[in-house]
Amino acid sequence: MAFFQQNQAWVLKTWIEAQAKKTMAMRERRYIDGAQFLYFGDKITLKLREDAEPARFILRDGRLEVVLPQHLHGDQILLRNIIEAFYRQQAKAYLPLRTSQLARQHGFSYNQVRIKNQKTRWGSCSAKRNINLNMRLMMAPDGAIDYVIIHELCHLRELNHSPAFWALVESYCPEFRHWRAWFRQHGPSLIL
Repeated sequence: MAFFQQNQAWVLKTWIEAQAKKTMAMRERRYIDGAQFLYFGDKITLKLREDAEPARFILRDGRLEVVLPQHLHGDQILLRNIIEAFYRQQAKAYLPLRTSQLARQHGFSYNQVRIKNQKTRWGSCSAKRNINLNMRLMMAPDGAIDYVIIHELCHLRELNHSPAFWALVESYCPEFRHWRAWFRQHGPSLIL
């Protein structure tokens, strides 16, 4: 509380700036042909196609092709849901596997990995040794993804953010400060 009172103006200013960035990014997000999204930190371009078949998506050659019947072509809610389904599918395929790889590499054991679409968290770790990861991590570069996974794995040994916790994170991810700063700067724009 003392920290907040001493830094109240800075905290408020920083919070307002973050909210403004998030609001601006959300206001600008349109699901139209040519719109761009991030995937593993690289831009992919939305390509809309018409077909009589059921709605589906295909990732190929730096494009996320969404195929829709003509009468649904401009449905922004449907397009958002399809794009969200794409990221959820990719996250379910990649994040548990990568968590398993990093856990084995660094000697961690956990219960299970769950994929969520959280608004404010990139990951979390429960006292039951479950790791939750945000599907929007698929928009971040692979180094940033690894940082979040390692961060959560380290919570299996230190369920806090003490100096010992950060020392543990640094021992497995020496560039963690870079990725933590990356999320502060780019995190608000990683929206679907």
